Amino acid sequence: MSATEPSSTVRFGLFEADLAAGELRKRGRKIELQDQPFHVLALLLGRPQEVVTREELRQALWPADTFVEFDESLNKAVQKLRQALGDSADNPRFIETLPRKGYRFIAPVDAGAVQTVVPIRPHRLLLAGVASVLVLAGVVAVWLSQRSGKTAAEPPMPIPLTTDPGDEWNPSFSPDGNQVAFARYGDIHHGDIFLGQGDIYIKLIGASEPLRLTTDPANDYGPAWSPDGRSIAFLRDLTAERSGVFLMPAIGGGERKVAEVHRLDVWGPHLSWHPGGRWVVVSDKNSAGDPQALFLLSVETGEKRRLTLPPRDGTEDYNPAVSPDGRRVMFARCKAGLGDLYALELSDDLSPRGEPKRLTFENRYTAGPAWWPDGRSVVFISSASVHITSLWRMALRGFGGRPDKPERLAFAGEGAREAAVSRQGRLVYANLVIDADIWRMELKHGPSRTPTAGSNVKLISSTRLDHTPAYSQDGRRIAFASNRSGSHEIWVCSSDGSHAVQVSSFGGPYIADPRWSPDGEWIIFGGSHLIRSDGGPTERLTGDVQGWSRDGRWLYIISNRSGEPQIWKTPWPLTGNNRQPRQITKKGGGYFVRESLDGRFVYYLKGDLPSFALSSLWKVPVDGGEESRVIGAVYADNYAVADHGIYFIPNPQNAALHFLDLASGKVAKVASLDTYPAYGFSVSPDGRWLLYTQYAGQGSDLMLVENFR
Repeated sequence: MSATEPSSTVRFGLFEADLAAGELRKRGRKIELQDQPFHVLALLLGRPQEVVTREELRQALWPADTFVEFDESLNKAVQKLRQALGDSADNPRFIETLPRKGYRFIAPVDAGAVQTVVPIRPHRLLLAGVASVLVLAGVVAVWLSQRSGKTAAEPPMPIPLTTDPGDEWNPSFSPDGNQVAFARYGDIHHGDIFLGQGDIYIKLIGASEPLRLTTDPANDYGPAWSPDGRSIAFLRDLTAERSGVFLMPAIGGGERKVAEVHRLDVWGPHLSWHPGGRWVVVSDKNSAGDPQALFLLSVETGEKRRLTLPPRDGTEDYNPAVSPDGRRVMFARCKAGLGDLYALELSDDLSPRGEPKRLTFENRYTAGPAWWPDGRSVVFISSASVHITSLWRMALRGFGGRPDKPERLAFAGEGAREAAVSRQGRLVYANLVIDADIWRMELKHGPSRTPTAGSNVKLISSTRLDHTPAYSQDGRRIAFASNRSGSHEIWVCSSDGSHAVQVSSFGGPYIADPRWSPDGEWIIFGGSHLIRSDGGPTERLTGDVQGWSRDGRWLYIISNRSGEPQIWKTPWPLTGNNRQPRQITKKGGGYFVRESLDGRFVYYLKGDLPSFALSSLWKVPVDGGEESRVIGAVYADNYAVADHGIYFIPNPQNAALHFLDLASGKVAKVASLDTYPAYGFSVSPDGRWLLYTQYAGQGSDLMLVENFR
């Protein structure tokens, strides 16, 4: 290197970044860092002490013709960069976040990137410093231009496979990859429950009209194409508790019932063929008291063989996917809406070989696996909530090896679920779009303690999902969750619905359920995130945080520190307190914890009912004591504690608002709802208004990705 040639190495703290090699080192030891986070570091180093805007980062790293979820990709890149540097977003030493603006590199940068034979005199220090920064910026620019030729291939571009009226679900490829079988619902569904009839269709890729195969009045769903391409297996609801596994020719007609199984209302896949063509794997149980497990089912004789035996604690096994070589079955093992992927190895006679091995450790809703044709990776869905899922891919390292960390397939966006992959490398998935609005109902209080309904207006709405509203304790503001900005964020508006402002910039997976602090200064959301109500950095909390006590001195959390999940309360503020955490429940904690207005009781939901999205409501004294059931069934999180009673929705079908008078124990209907209820319930502090959420519409189309790699 000549005396006038700039070095490609930039030093800061204990680190040095070699821009030519694209490497980060700490005290000479190489730190693993992916290309995209290193790109971000290089750009920030090129302009130390300056704000590099999010738009500037987007233009530099993701050209206009690149299809990517920019906010999530940038947030993820910065997070990985901070992990490599041992930095903190809350107390940064290197990278400072300016909410909704960009980032700034705040640590001193070694200007030794400039090598010169001219000695620097005191009056030239400023000029030398400016020159150093300019040369450093030039080095960064050259590095980025050199690296641009190494960018990844153009991201996949999904195209609609189905666009007809109705909802399309449960895709399954024919063996040649040219046709897709699926279920279509005409009168579709609302929320989490299908209300209309489903039938089985097939569609030739590239053709305009699908072919309808079934016309039975019962609900048909979950088609699975046989390995030889001649047959399609599917499920048909027979009763409220039983479904039939049927087999029919791939061209339709000649249906044959193979067996009956216990009905399970979950997202697919429902059936998976073994490549030998004689067996399918299905979720079933021998008796009503057994857990849902996986069984081999002979399509010739109807014989069943149990494969898995999940714990008897509400855990269920479903979504089977047999590997291309027939040696493994991957499936979802879930409990109370949370789950992970497991794999079971099969012997030559298809009997289980050992216990299932857990593959993911996300502690979220993870399900719907689909094998890559070579059996070395799997595509699946995952999210913090069953409602807004994303598509992920995970590489495997043989059955005994630990799988790679899952990576999100950003091109699929939010709402992707139920994926299928063909032997030829085509990907198809169902894309769910939900529109929900927040409504306000006037509550009138006459001589009777039971209120009556007054005016009813749509208060907060968009073409996307607006839900989980919460009044501030002074009643002047409303916090709610919405994905109207492209990702799920927390918003705050005035009590009349005006002046909505986005206060979080989470940019990640599904978040919701804002809870106000009594002084209105703070909002907890997603169970583990804390933010000021006027916006700013987000702080991560430990545990499943449910909200504040009425006096603001405690936070209610769900913790398993006693050996199983229970409700606790921990002092607030989190630091500087001599008070110790207190355990509130002993018979199993719940969720959606709310304290009564008089501060005497804690109310909470428990998922102890067999029906999905229905829970029972319980109460316990604020310092612990007798735990008692208050309401037998509450739909979703739709309950609110008022002065003299509790408002709730007991059932999503024929939905109506009910009121429980706590003094008399009597339940009365207050009003019928216009459409199907969604998630979110809040009563204003003066008891005059009720906020609730209704679905405005939703639908699902199948999306196709060609040459998915």
